[in-house]
Amino acid sequence: MDPSSHALAVRPLLVGAGGLIGRHLAGWLEERYPHTVAATRTELDITDRWRLEAEIERLEPTVVINAAALADVDRCEREPELAWRVNAEGPANLAAACRAAGVRLIHFSTDYVFGAEPPAGDGFEEDDPPAPVNEYGRSKLGGEQAVLETLVDCVVLRVSFVFGPGRPTFADRVLDAALDPGATPAAVDDWRTRPTGLDAIAEAVERVLEGGFTGLCHVAGSGPAVTRLEFARRVLELAGLDPDRVAVQQVAGLALDAPRPSASPLATGLYARTFGAPPKSWERSLVDWLATRRTGDR
Repeated sequence: MDPSSHALAVRPLLVGAGGLIGRHLAGWLEERYPHTVAATRTELDITDRWRLEAEIERLEPTVVINAAALADVDRCEREPELAWRVNAEGPANLAAACRAAGVRLIHFSTDYVFGAEPPAGDGFEEDDPPAPVNEYGRSKLGGEQAVLETLVDCVVLRVSFVFGPGRPTFADRVLDAALDPGATPAAVDDWRTRPTGLDAIAEAVERVLEGGFTGLCHVAGSGPAVTRLEFARRVLELAGLDPDRVAVQQVAGLALDAPRPSASPLATGLYARTFGAPPKSWERSLVDWLATRRTGDR
């Protein structure tokens, strides 16, 4: 099938189009697949199983992409029942609706399904036992398990420490503070993971849509795992600013409702073996993101 025919044959339904990942994917999908339908939470709520089934039956997508989640980690800790309803029961509803319609599902999960213990090597593999330390991680684990147990034709993409244009992220906050003479950027040095650009996530979705991969796969920016402090200083360095302006913090000194894993880097060897190349490096994604900041597309 030539590329134009493939684009016309694919009819994606994106759920959660108002969030960080969803907003970016909505624009990316609409540019490539003319039959894309992107729905925000108010338009299609994944906690409403019967509405999901009715809309999937009506729209007849060839693939559903779920970017809907309650991603506020501290709110999840304060409201665990809501977290479970959105992050675990919601994906279960979506998986059941996709199974009934015979539709493929791509679902996003998180590195926070790990963290009780550091990885044995450079990062957690897909078959390492999950051990979340907070309600967010537990609810997201429940969601990915429901998807994988319900569907054969599904892909669960675990992502980590996401940044990019569209909505403010940690990278924006660090850079904005560095550009403000009255502010001091700060970041913790005891919290290690692999950053992931939104462009790397979109690239992963493209590779999944073009192939027949099913199951669980990690998507994180290629390159070394870093602490928040190391990442923040690299942001400033690439922006031509003094990286030493970033003050050092420790997680214990932050007013957080939810505990954080000290180390949750994802290994991406399976991704590289499956798709023939590793994910885009997080430093390359940072360079490209900084270019969009300069042009005003934040």
